Amino acid sequence: MVEPKKRAPRRKLAAEEFEQERVELQDAQVNDISAREVTIRAGSARDVKAETVTLTQGGVNAIDAKQVTVSQGGIVEANASALVIKQGGIVKAEAEEIEVMQGGIVFAQGEEVQLEAGGAVALMGTTIQVEAGGAEWMLARESIHVQQGGAMVMAAPRIQVENGGAMLMIAREVHGNVRTLFDTRSALVFGIAAGVVLGLLARGRKS
Repeated sequence: MVEPKKRAPRRKLAAEEFEQERVELQDAQVNDISAREVTIRAGSARDVKAETVTLTQGGVNAIDAKQVTVSQGGIVEANASALVIKQGGIVKAEAEEIEVMQGGIVFAQGEEVQLEAGGAVALMGTTIQVEAGGAEWMLARESIHVQQGGAMVMAAPRIQVENGGAMLMIAREVHGNVRTLFDTRSALVFGIAAGVVLGLLARGRKS
């Protein structure tokens, strides 16, 4: 019997993949950086490939690394194992662990996604935890836990909300103090009604 191939670790960069061991950038702008350890203070770069990246009051277009820490900075796109953002922002984040505190994010996808005192457009993960924050969309494969926050749409097998709510909530289990505008059944009725109205409007425009 042939044993199945073991799945390779998600991220394991070899030493020869980096052009330098360490790069420290301050008050400067560069294009691409390839180093095992990268520190950027009040500077900017286009693409960064590293094991660890620390960004403070700066900006980067794209980061591919294991560990990324951002303080009062901004990133367009990041792919990492662990991503921590404090008082910063990012457009697109893909990581195993994502933590955003007092910041903003457009799209986040990971295994564990945490948002504290921040906002997002869409959060997708295995588990999602939100405290004093919100997103338009929260979609989780296992659970969503929200404390003092909300979303337009929450969907997960288990949802727990304390002092928060959603316009639409889809779940097998719902716990806590939850406020919803639509449940699953009323959302279905609403969707059908909206479809009929849109169909009539479209027909009226053609006539």
